[in-house]
Amino acid sequence: MATEEKMTLDEVYKYLRLLKPRYQQADRAGKSTWLDEMEAVTGRHRKSLIRRLQGSVQRQARSHERERTYKADVDVALRRIWESYDYICAERLWRFTHEHPE
Repeated sequence: MATEEKMTLDEVYKYLRLLKPRYQQADRAGKSTWLDEMEAVTGRHRKSLIRRLQGSVQRQARSHERERTYKADVDVALRRIWESYDYICAERLWRFTHEHPE
């Protein structure tokens, strides 16, 4: 499955919920076999699967969203500078704003 289509995150969690009881009941060799299969099916790294199977296999909501880096007034000022330089790319704009006249 890893070669045709990637599983969505919800599909991965559903798959791991189904296999977690079998994985936990298996011996060391059996766990290795299950991990090989899960790696092939989900496309996830082995260590990531182990961590997920030892904990909860339910998706957790984010605790908080990341805030904006700049406030609206800074955004307006940057847009005006960008317009004054005729909409140049970020690399060239950075050079213009960091040149030191001698």
